[in-house]
Amino acid sequence: MKIPNIFESQTQPVSFPVGGIIFQEGQPGGEMYIVKQGEVELRVHGKTVEVVGPDGFFGEMAVIEGGQRSATAIAKSDCVLIPVAAKRFEFMIHEIPFFAVEVMKGLARRLRSFNENS
Repeated sequence: MKIPNIFESQTQPVSFPVGGIIFQEGQPGGEMYIVKQGEVELRVHGKTVEVVGPDGFFGEMAVIEGGQRSATAIAKSDCVLIPVAAKRFEFMIHEIPFFAVEVMKGLARRLRSFNENS
């Protein structure tokens, strides 16, 4: 579930210190993130479900459905993230098939992992 940093030249990176909360479960979600450096821990109902490292992504579910965050994202280490706003996400889905396929693979893998661990 890795995406090369194709957004890096078009989006200002954001940094979070270890322990920093990127977003919380239940909040509205208007962007997804690609990890440039560091690791991000994803928690559902307080339980760690995944750790996302460099070139991995997270936060796409809320962008796709325009709903609330399904997980809490916390910086597991100092990290640098590339935010991808919803409009940019939609453009990339339409224009770059590789991006769309990688997002679908990531969603499928997360769903399978969540089901196996539930």
